[in-house]
Amino acid sequence: MRALESRAEVFRFARTAALVVIAAGALALRFRGLGWGLPNELHDYSYHPDEFLTVGAAFGMIYLRHSWNPGFYNYPSFYLYLSALAIALALGYGAGPAPAAIYLCARVVTALMGTAAVAATWWAGRTLFGEAVGLLAALVIAVAPLHVQHSHFATVDVPSTFFVALALGFAGVVLNSGSRRGYLLGGLAAGLAAGTKYNAGLVLLAVIAAHFLREGWTPGSLRSGRFWGAIGCALGAFIVSTPGSVLASEQFLRGIAYEMRHAAEGHGLVFAGTGNGFVYTFTSSLVYGLGAETAVIFLLSVLYSLWRRDKAALVILAFVVPYYALISTSHVRFARYALPLFPAAALVVGRLAWESRHLPAAAGFGRKLVGWAFLAFCCLALLQTGLSTRFLLGLFDPPDPRDEAARWVGRRVPRGGTIGFIDWPWFYSPPLSKDLGFGTLPQRQEAARKAPYRLVVLNWDPTARKTAPEWIIVSDFEVEDALRLQGNTRLSAKDRAQVERVLSNLDWIKKHYAVRTYYGGPTHAHGRPRYPHDMRYPDPAITIYQRRK
Repeated sequence: MRALESRAEVFRFARTAALVVIAAGALALRFRGLGWGLPNELHDYSYHPDEFLTVGAAFGMIYLRHSWNPGFYNYPSFYLYLSALAIALALGYGAGPAPAAIYLCARVVTALMGTAAVAATWWAGRTLFGEAVGLLAALVIAVAPLHVQHSHFATVDVPSTFFVALALGFAGVVLNSGSRRGYLLGGLAAGLAAGTKYNAGLVLLAVIAAHFLREGWTPGSLRSGRFWGAIGCALGAFIVSTPGSVLASEQFLRGIAYEMRHAAEGHGLVFAGTGNGFVYTFTSSLVYGLGAETAVIFLLSVLYSLWRRDKAALVILAFVVPYYALISTSHVRFARYALPLFPAAALVVGRLAWESRHLPAAAGFGRKLVGWAFLAFCCLALLQTGLSTRFLLGLFDPPDPRDEAARWVGRRVPRGGTIGFIDWPWFYSPPLSKDLGFGTLPQRQEAARKAPYRLVVLNWDPTARKTAPEWIIVSDFEVEDALRLQGNTRLSAKDRAQVERVLSNLDWIKKHYAVRTYYGGPTHAHGRPRYPHDMRYPDPAITIYQRRK
């Protein structure tokens, strides 16, 4: 008996130590480089193109409008409230009101919630499949490249994964015990997921699936008070976390309508010609976001779960399948849209990896070989995922190529000199003034007109070639999609005209200008993988040309 108790104590200690190491590692990964792209002496905005929306809304509630209403509902409000609280606390305790400090406060919220998502995934795995699977799942999401990278940004995607993981865990509680607590807290977590990122609220389907898998598909189970209690908690949590859905319904519906229109119309050339959305989500968002090998294991895990018809896995897939379909039918396909899938992916990957340990011990040489080969593949997947995450974190290390390019221009181009751009300067452009790349298109156009240089925009000014500016600055974000789509015959007339305009201007630049210097862009050089658009925000390639004499 003492020997058994001793073994149990050793196991508990090892389990706790493993969880602490994973959580500490996850925290360290998410705080390394957290200051990337923050405002500095060159620019007053963040280099992430969406942070001005979330941080501006959070700061504005407290210090500008003095209102609970962010006035902005393209995203739900819960993350904005958390960021506003962090900003108020930091400024109240003496942090300077500098833009960098304000952005950093919101980023800390994201980093902490990203780390909390790792712990929540461990708990969900423990609830659904057992202690070992929980630890493996926590490890998978702790080092997932996309989750680590976007835990550095003041955006809603990573925070939503915390509530998704909690909802999956409470769905496990419903499946295992049917307790009222599981229903109510599962609904609460799903409602907060929706209050952080609208479509993450689909995780409520996991709680619903757990109910019917436990109680059966009967009229009585449909009339269950606990079932409707979960749905009521989800709705209530969403309304409380995004009260504008009721109290500012016109603004709320306007924000929802914008996002739906955006999803239907696309995002310029960025996702044009990317093919079938269901394939693209896997080959781009998941392959680069989880790591190629881990993404393959995820696919195998889904197939294995369907074959086994295991109730715990089916609960997870009740969320995974409709959410995957939803983001895959959109014409806007940012990799970050897949992030709510990551806790679920980590759970089924951890489950398959743990169960595969039985294969080497199974009878027959062939099964042993398959088992050992799969275990080796899992180890390779973890290694490759870690290397990809390490590379992406390295992009956060200064100096940023935009800053380097701006300093080069400041040393060599006199104020008032003429500088050309293919398109209006944005987050991917060198900050030739403090607000040149900030905000919406009208804001950026106004900033360009007030810049200390005379800026010429080739795509918008038909006389630009006649003026032949002395210098031209090109970011690869402006031309990469046009280069990818040249020769594509399936484009719309509008997209084809845009491609031809960009390529024509690029050909003219190469004919009449010589490259003077080049900064950044390692993800598409030296044979390295080409990451999705929103995984390359820290990594633009800036080329500065000078007119040939």
